[in-house]
Amino acid sequence: MPALTRAAAQASGTLGRSLTFLLDIDGTLVHTDDLYFRVFQKLLQPFGYNVTPDFYKANVHGKVDSDVFSKLMPDDCGPTELLDMSKKKDALFCELFREQAAACGPPLLTGLGEALGRAKALGVRCIAVTNAQRGAAEACIASLRALIPAADIIEGLVIGAECKRAKPSPDPYLEGMRLLGVTAEECVVFEDSRSGIRAGLAAGVPVVGLRSSLGDEELRGLGCAVSLADWHGLDDELIRQMAERKLPQAQVPT
Repeated sequence: MPALTRAAAQASGTLGRSLTFLLDIDGTLVHTDDLYFRVFQKLLQPFGYNVTPDFYKANVHGKVDSDVFSKLMPDDCGPTELLDMSKKKDALFCELFREQAAACGPPLLTGLGEALGRAKALGVRCIAVTNAQRGAAEACIASLRALIPAADIIEGLVIGAECKRAKPSPDPYLEGMRLLGVTAEECVVFEDSRSGIRAGLAAGVPVVGLRSSLGDEELRGLGCAVSLADWHGLDDELIRQMAERKLPQAQVPT
């Protein structure tokens, strides 16, 4: 697939230097853990699992479907059965997400609309990079674009399962950079999960953590340069620091 392009003036905006945001979706743009929790409760109950919050955190959060289901399904489940479970999960999530979005709007992280508007005005580019299945990811992005005019800043979508390796491998973030024709030096990753943070750091990109599921100390301990309680923390000054490459150097924790 050819790299997506924009005019250089638009890419650098008023920042003077190019800046691209690589955006996780679940827990970073929208709160979806409650929905996925309900999905996995329904899917796994027939197999004797009691899906508690601790079970969900240990076995599901931040992981790709192939890893989740290969670990939790009976040993006699082959590739076809595992793929079928993933498709069922995606369809059920999309159904619940659309019901919620229709009833009360998508479950956005606080301040997201203002942050995307601010980034767009400054000429920042964005692409979404997720371990979610394509149906769920497209439903989330479509709901954002329907509600937030500035969400058209999100130029594309990278699905971890469609890469050679999903997060925590760097492959999805490397693919996002390839699609936009940008380098790691021009990028900042926004994440909320352990696997996503590992993926961003392994791609050589500084990571900003959203405190939707992990606290500041844990996010920084995992290697995040900055953590934000919500998107209100992304002000003009922080964006300019990112453009000037003044965030702490990203390093994979030992």
